[in-house]
Amino acid sequence: MKRLVVIAVAALLMTAACGSTVSPARRAAAAASGGDLGANTGTADTVAGSDTGGGTQSSGATGSAIGAGGGTLNGARGAGSAGAGTAAGSKATTGPIELGFVRTGVSNAAAFGVSLGNTVTETDVDNAVVAAYNDQGGIDGRKITPVYADTDTASSSWDADFEAACAKLTQDNHVVAVLGYVFNHDPSFESCLAKKGIPHLSTTFNVPDTQELANYPLLVALSTPRIERRSIEKVDGALATGVLTKANKLGIVIDSCPGTERAWTQSTKPYILSKGLTITSTFQIGCAHGSGDAASEAGQAGNLVLQFRTAGVDRILIPAVSEGPAVLIIANAAEAQGWHPWYIVSSLANGAVLGGQIPADQAANVHGYGWLPMQDVNPAQWPGRTAAQDRCVAMLKQKGITLQSATDFSFAFNICDSLFLYEIALKATGGRTDGQAIVGAIEALGSTYVSAMVLQGRTTFGRTRHDAPSLARYFAWDGGCSCFTYRPTTFTIS
Repeated sequence: MKRLVVIAVAALLMTAACGSTVSPARRAAAAASGGDLGANTGTADTVAGSDTGGGTQSSGATGSAIGAGGGTLNGARGAGSAGAGTAAGSKATTGPIELGFVRTGVSNAAAFGVSLGNTVTETDVDNAVVAAYNDQGGIDGRKITPVYADTDTASSSWDADFEAACAKLTQDNHVVAVLGYVFNHDPSFESCLAKKGIPHLSTTFNVPDTQELANYPLLVALSTPRIERRSIEKVDGALATGVLTKANKLGIVIDSCPGTERAWTQSTKPYILSKGLTITSTFQIGCAHGSGDAASEAGQAGNLVLQFRTAGVDRILIPAVSEGPAVLIIANAAEAQGWHPWYIVSSLANGAVLGGQIPADQAANVHGYGWLPMQDVNPAQWPGRTAAQDRCVAMLKQKGITLQSATDFSFAFNICDSLFLYEIALKATGGRTDGQAIVGAIEALGSTYVSAMVLQGRTTFGRTRHDAPSLARYFAWDGGCSCFTYRPTTFTIS
């Protein structure tokens, strides 16, 4: 199998928004040089009917839990305390609380002709949300002392960035939790936090398989299903909507990142074959550890297209840690060769960005099954906001920040979602901050937490479920607006 290394534009596209632009010249250069094929990828059981969209989504106890006052989730305190009881010797404390946040620099954006389209910075948003909390007395009555560590997609060694980040958070400072977005799943970073007993409430899009996640029991993925769930969700969604049939010939793009190959061989591939579908060709890409990894295998995008075309592939599925960069590069290379396959993707394709960056004839063949409105479609096409999103926007307005672009909202919802969930868990434990107590409280929430990130706020947690999203919706190209829009069909992600 051919191999192609992913590079920093993977993270770039995962954080980009609908205002992003890439010049045709840059796209052509990236395709010609074998630019990043990217690093992202649930089980959709049955069609659950139409998503009505519109209106604020909240329900019962959860609405009160994430409302403006941030009250405790009804019933969660008792259940959470039970989970917290498994942590030996932990006591609730008072006073300021140190919380860690990892900021993502994208200083290589210009090299790829990419503009994130943001009107505010991640730091502006983070500082404003923390300040808004502290204006209201802090989190569970404790003023937040934020500790920021920095990574950059342009770094030559992402591992070194994350090693330095963990040292700053756990040695130079002593955070009790790490919250929000990180652009990559870094095993050494997660191991560092786990050894210190620090919970990581992560909104990363790079979520590996069940076995890999089992190594980090204090890691909770808020924004993305683990790779088996999201890969099978795409297959079921494509079958249910007629995008994929037994007559089609599948081309598979996988990577060598932690858990991907295992999930493919043990879960996704057997599932595809059990449906009587045909896997015609497989192309493997590498797993990046820094921005320069692509240089040694430049030009492989053309090889992938040639391999798939020769094999007669007409449907492309990417059960990898990233989808957007892969589709971006493949689509431009395919257009240059006059080839128009169909793409079966998820939220990790970042349709809100792809719509403005790939040829229209290629975009028309992209079919997605997503759970992140801010990734799937332009802001004008989003369903109604959840109660958590309304709270987040209001907090920022209090500090003089008005969100405009999709990237602005992405910055906001990433930090707000992790803080809101941590707040609920902290209240449920009676103020105890040890990792086992916090994660136990989150597990006890079941399906009651309304998220600031995922579709309709729908989440599910449990002892064997640390990856939250539970609902997906079909999106496809709309020639009228030249953008991706949601269609009525929704799916449960099992």
